[in-house]
Amino acid sequence: MIINNFHDTATLTATSGALPIEYTQRSGRSKVWRSVDTAPQVIDCALPDPDFLSAVVVYNHNLTSAGTIRIEYLLQGDVVYDSGVIFASSLIPLGVWRAGVDPWGAQDLTEFPNTHHVVWTVATLATDYRITISDSNNPDGYVEVSRIIAGLAYSPKMNASYGVSLEWQDFAEHKRTEGNSLRTIGDGMARVLTFDLDYLEREGLGELSRELLKVGKRQDIYINLYPEKGGALEAEHAFVARRDGSYGHTHDYFNNWKTQQKMIEV
Repeated sequence: MIINNFHDTATLTATSGALPIEYTQRSGRSKVWRSVDTAPQVIDCALPDPDFLSAVVVYNHNLTSAGTIRIEYLLQGDVVYDSGVIFASSLIPLGVWRAGVDPWGAQDLTEFPNTHHVVWTVATLATDYRITISDSNNPDGYVEVSRIIAGLAYSPKMNASYGVSLEWQDFAEHKRTEGNSLRTIGDGMARVLTFDLDYLEREGLGELSRELLKVGKRQDIYINLYPEKGGALEAEHAFVARRDGSYGHTHDYFNNWKTQQKMIEV
């Protein structure tokens, strides 16, 4: 989880902005940054104070399978981490790709909402980070990003226990007409993820408590339950959410605590 998003307090500049780059600091789905064309775009992000970064997420973008992203961390102007150029989207792998059914070069996650790309790194002290995006053949005629998340990731020593529950909430409603025909009104979907962290030692519990209590229920949290697994498994369980319900934990045996978390997609 990236619980404290440094991006929201960073000073931002971008190569272009048909819609302002500051929209990447806002939670609303309709607020997106958009470039004026498909020329390479550079987003410079200056932190208010030096801090440690271990992940950057480019969230809900419109990049094609040919689009690329490059992440750099800077310390007083010097590059201290460079991801290199990375393809932003994964292709349907051979063996899964269906000849005559799937287009050549098709992405394997296009039917999932909020396509995003995350770069995980070792914790690195930085004063700035830079995101370079290239997608010159984007059919939309522009590059678009809804949200950027950057921060120090929290990861417990033991991942969530078996019994993880993921629900896709569908906001459409069925209604009957006077003639008893069925009509469906409304649309939209959001995920609800419930999981148990049953094996937290005192140090891990303290870090989790500090971070979750700091942001409360109002601020966005990026959660990725299966980091670096790739494919649909990671994509379904990785999204921007807010915590539902109150925070608590149970000391169930010596030097061990457990807590249940419920996250609702924003």
